[in-house]
This record gives sequence, structure tokens and C-alpha cells, in this order.
Amino acid sequence: MSTFGEIVEPVSRNLWEDWDDSRHDLVKLKWIKKIEVPQEVECITIFEGKYMSDYIKSQSHNLELLNSVSEIAMQLYKVNTFNRYICTIRDYNVVQSSKIIELLKDYLLISKEVIAVQTKPLPEYHTMTPAQDCIIRTVATTKLSSKPEFIYPKLEQPNIISGVSAGVICWREHINLSGTAIVCYIEHPGDYQINKIQELFEKFNLSQNVNSQPSGALNSNLYI
Repeated sequence: MSTFGEIVEPVSRNLWEDWDDSRHDLVKLKWIKKIEVPQEVECITIFEGKYMSDYIKSQSHNLELLNSVSEIAMQLYKVNTFNRYICTIRDYNVVQSSKIIELLKDYLLISKEVIAVQTKPLPEYHTMTPAQDCIIRTVATTKLSSKPEFIYPKLEQPNIISGVSAGVICWREHINLSGTAIVCYIEHPGDYQINKIQELFEKFNLSQNVNSQPSGALNSNLYI
């Protein structure tokens, strides 16, 4: 796949040593219970960070909580009215990304569509044009998604994604299945009444009330 990404090796062995040392402080991640994975899944969506997790929690009346990983506030839901699943990850260390992908592997293998959504602060978005209050970009696999409602402009170089979202899309690319990572660059992370974000949430059809908002002050985001 052209311009999908690149691997950049550290210029110093010290960077590898710092990375390796951090592994010793991480707890082992596992689901709190064993559940049977369905034979078919229409779509699984992974929402990263406090902003996204709090919104999904506010829509829990239409979701069934199936499982969780308490160490990183990771929760797996089933959408009651559809054969769709949602995973929220509120807080994790980037070193844990591969383990999280392993926990989701069965769902990533059988799901017809996979979507990963994360937020980043607007200053991290590199562009030659004036920035707006919210910019939404995507990184997609070679095999394109069949869901046109989630098609946004492609993330331009030198911008990158990392963490679970990057791992999910790379895994789907590896097994030749479709996947889309959606990155939302936000100027004011604490302001959850952002029209573009609300419009994005509405596309997931999680709430019958389009005016519903996340509960609490959303003033923190997970980003790399």
C-alpha cells in the first residue's frame, strides 16, 4: 500500500533501553471474564481516550456491557439494536498497544468493518493552511470500507497515528480486510459541544436523542 506509513528506527540504543525498561512496570492485561466470541460481527469500533469513552458511557442505555479490562478502563459493549460492537479504552500506556490488539484479535478477525477513533490536540496537526477548531482526517487500509458515511479527507504527511488505532489498522491491512482510523484534532479538548464531533458521533446511531452530550467535563485526551 503506497504512503501507508513508514518505520523509523531510533538513532540511539538508549531509546530502546528506555522503552524496554518501561515494560517492567506494566500490569498484565486480561478480560475480567471469558465470553464466547460471535461467529459474525457487522462492525467493531474502538474509541480511544477520555473524551470518546465518556461519550460512549453517556449512551449506555442502548449498549450492553459485555466485558472489561479494569487496569486500563477498557470496556467492550454490544449495540442492542445492531450486530455491532464497541470498545472504549480510557487510559493506557503506548507499550501496551500490542497486548490490547491481542485482546481484540478475535473480533478484528471476524468483523466485516473495523473503525478506530481517537482525538489529538489541534497544535499537533501539521498543515500549511490555517487550522480550524476541529479537523477530522482518516487513515485507511488498501481494501476500502463499505461505509461511505465515515469517509473523511486522508491524513496528510508528515502527520502520523500511533497506539491502538495504528495497530488495529495495520492488523487489518495485514489480513487484507478493510479498516479505517479516524483522527479528530480538537482545539479545545474540554469543549465537547463541537459540531463536527457531534456529527461524527451521530453517524454511529448510538442514541435516539441527537442532542445528548457526554457527561462530565471532558478535559483530557489520550494522544501520542
